[in-house]
Amino acid sequence: MENAKYAEVRGALQRGELENARIAAEAEITRLADDGGETELWKFRLARAEILTIRGHTEEALEYLDSFALPCASDPESVASIKMYRGYCSGILGHNEVSHSLLFEAEHLAREEGLLKLLGEVLLCQAFILFREKSYRSSSDLYRSALEIAQEIRDWYLHGHGLWGIGKNLMIQCQYLDAMPWLTQSLRIFEAQGARLSMSTVWSELAVCFLGLGDDEKAMELLRMSEHVDYKAGLMHSYQIDLANIGNVYLHRRDYFTALSYYQRAVLLAREIKDPVSVKKWTYNINLAYARMKATIDHGNP
Repeated sequence: MENAKYAEVRGALQRGELENARIAAEAEITRLADDGGETELWKFRLARAEILTIRGHTEEALEYLDSFALPCASDPESVASIKMYRGYCSGILGHNEVSHSLLFEAEHLAREEGLLKLLGEVLLCQAFILFREKSYRSSSDLYRSALEIAQEIRDWYLHGHGLWGIGKNLMIQCQYLDAMPWLTQSLRIFEAQGARLSMSTVWSELAVCFLGLGDDEKAMELLRMSEHVDYKAGLMHSYQIDLANIGNVYLHRRDYFTALSYYQRAVLLAREIKDPVSVKKWTYNINLAYARMKATIDHGNP
């Protein structure tokens, strides 16, 4: 019964049905706290922590996990999962050394215990943190490794995110035509599963590609779709990226005041969710918009 309930929560979480997942997870946490079953209890605690992180409450997620005594070594799956989530959260908060250490320990334990699905999830976390550090080659290699595991165990979530990650690394290096097939493949997988939040993430990446290729109309169409979904779901990390990317479209159109308004909203939100990488990026964009606006004025008024 517990396994079936966890599969239900995990499925809802991966499809982006966050509120359904939260309600079900918290109900199981309450029930299991009375009935015992520490291993099952940790699964639902981790699901709750993941929902907090997705919604931008990363510090709260860490505090929540740290409020419990760690599971014993006889429960390696829970131990590895906790290290993975704590490592991922630490990376989001900019504590990279701690992040890499915890994720390495999680990877080693998952490999040692033959936990392939968990290993794939750890690799996705490692790849994303490396992406944020601009280690694009290493990040892509890890996404490819996760993709291999996905194909071996036939897991749609790992498969879709492996493809997405490879495309994202190509996109950020301005290899737009190379990136788009990877992103499009991942989008098809997420569409087949009705994973709307993952679909929204891919729309945002494809929008960057279209803008890079000069199609600002298609880029804006995709970004507005992504903005709507992310805001409604409370995905503040993704939403601030949507705002910044919309700012990029206006910057491309030389509408500097509108671009600045979006960048400023994005940087305020990044500070609120304590995302130092995004704060740095959006602050750079603000300075870039001011510089281009000044150059335009200077050119018109020598």
